[in-house]
Amino acid sequence: MINKKLFSTTALLASLFSTHALAQEKELTLMLDWFVNPNHGPIIIAQERGYFKDHGLQINIQEPADPSTPPKLVAAGKIDLAISYQPNLTIDVAAGLPLI
Repeated sequence: MINKKLFSTTALLASLFSTHALAQEKELTLMLDWFVNPNHGPIIIAQERGYFKDHGLQINIQEPADPSTPPKLVAAGKIDLAISYQPNLTIDVAAGLPLI
């Protein structure tokens, strides 16, 4: 009987702690490759409809003043994620930016 109560109490505590961990949101900064345009539609729609929040993500979407800076900001650890143009990304990686 005591073992059943101990097991039940342990299971209850474990479920409470796991629920708390799931409830915490992870905050990320995403920098677009340019001002918001139709290419970013899925990102903006997901943000507005709460899809990121449903998965425990708080996404801060930013627009760059210069489209060449997002990969450099990721490499410097100033932002978490960036959208970039593939040719520029290839050049940045070849120049030694730690993006991969």
